[in-house]
Amino acid sequence: MAAVTETAAALSLTAGARPLSWPVWLPLQLVGLSFVVAGVIAWRREPANATGRLMAAVGLTWYLGDLQVGRQPVLFAIGFCLFYLPSAIFTHLILALPTGRLQRRVEWAVVLALYASVTATQVLRYLVEDPREPQVWGSGRYMSVWGPVATWLGAVCITAAFWLVVQRWWVAGTPVRRRLAVMWSAGAVAGVVALVWGILGVAHPWPAMQAPMLLTFALVLIVTPFGILAGLLRVRLARLGVATLVMRLQESADPGHLRDALSDVLGDPGLRIGLRMEDGRFVDSAGGRVEVPADPRRVTVVARHHEHLATLIHDPALSDQAPLVEAVVAAASLALENARLLAEQRLQLEEVRASRARIVAAADEERSRIQRDLHDGAQHRLLAVSLMVGRLREELAGNVLRPEQQRMLTVVAAQLRDIIRELRQLTEGIDPPALNEQGLSAVVEMLAERAPLPVKFAVPGRRWPVSLERTAYFVIHEALSNVYKHAGATRAEVSVEDASHRLVVRISDDGVGGADPRGSGLRGLRDRVTTVGGTMRIDSGRLGGTTITAELPCKS
Repeated sequence: MAAVTETAAALSLTAGARPLSWPVWLPLQLVGLSFVVAGVIAWRREPANATGRLMAAVGLTWYLGDLQVGRQPVLFAIGFCLFYLPSAIFTHLILALPTGRLQRRVEWAVVLALYASVTATQVLRYLVEDPREPQVWGSGRYMSVWGPVATWLGAVCITAAFWLVVQRWWVAGTPVRRRLAVMWSAGAVAGVVALVWGILGVAHPWPAMQAPMLLTFALVLIVTPFGILAGLLRVRLARLGVATLVMRLQESADPGHLRDALSDVLGDPGLRIGLRMEDGRFVDSAGGRVEVPADPRRVTVVARHHEHLATLIHDPALSDQAPLVEAVVAAASLALENARLLAEQRLQLEEVRASRARIVAAADEERSRIQRDLHDGAQHRLLAVSLMVGRLREELAGNVLRPEQQRMLTVVAAQLRDIIRELRQLTEGIDPPALNEQGLSAVVEMLAERAPLPVKFAVPGRRWPVSLERTAYFVIHEALSNVYKHAGATRAEVSVEDASHRLVVRISDDGVGGADPRGSGLRGLRDRVTTVGGTMRIDSGRLGGTTITAELPCKS
């Protein structure tokens, strides 16, 4: 009410002395009212924030120049010397956003320089000008050299302030930009308009531009305090989103979903959550390690029952929004605890998978060693014995040996050949050399050639990682062995497809079907496939044969 009274008094006092028409003059006078109203609202809503007080100061000092109207000497001097003080306070306000307090020495230097220039030059004008013309928005008259000096000094300070705002915008994170976009934009426009207006006043191509420039200046300034107020109240509105956050967190305990929900409420797309594990390390939703920065402004610790659950890594600007962050942390602490438990389970599962993979790798290596030992040791020795027996038969044939002994040597030689053949098949089944030397296609072709029934196969001729080829071979070999032993099939098919970072292995037959997925053979196949992160599906009807499909992950 006091602001409205002050505005009405200013309008009544200056109505006769106004140098501009009412459509321009009225918006100029309403600037002070808008700043006072918005400042008082901001002050009451956020008493710890000095922004509201600065806005109110701009509005109250806006009408100091009206003290010149009565020509009372003391009041005239105050109004004359402090006429441009609102512009300095306004610059102070823009640089002090969002907390209402200047943070850097360079900002203090610019603001103090502007305060000094707008007051000192006006005092000098008051002392040297005669007669003294009242300072009124739109008068555009300079009676001494100190008028242009004041304009250029103000232009330098406003330009420096503008550059500081641009710097802060450039380095600010998304929360700050969203919160201060309206404030800084309106302030920048107002500063540019004021700067152009002052320069035009010095250059004197002025009358035609005066009214439009002042009207633009006034309209921008009327809107500016409410833009600042909207930014200040944004955090309060964000706190209302905590209730929505609670509902969203009930939908899923997945850490990725939790991160998205917190990011939306806090307005920080770059938010990261470091879930604290029992060993003290921090991981994200995917189990990857998270490095916690040393800057305390970027870190918020989440604890529950005195236990450190997680750390939020966020934009430094959120450190100025402690009530919002605290409300979000309180609402999300239970969900973060659940997410941490889920992440621990995932890590344990990954460790189990890694352990199984190491066991399989060790078993494969042991199979390879056994294959090499049999091939290079027992098989070669048996082959040497077989050769010696054959040579002995040839040397003794018809001379020393009786027919019974000759037949015994023949039987021994035949048995040795059978043993060598079976041993060769055994070693190739353990770890076929063709798999390492020629790849999966060659070894599947070998299996098809030795099969007791027709086996049709389609395998690309390319190579894959050794572990992947071994798993695929193991699946094909064991599945075909089951077909031979149990399916009663007349034919089988093997196909390998490389599709979308997956190796799809499919073995089908036309047998009796009814394969039991819980049987030891198929269970062993499934275990081997899941060890490498793959999946296996068994389709086996009572009359339609059996199809085993294994999907193995691969990088390409």
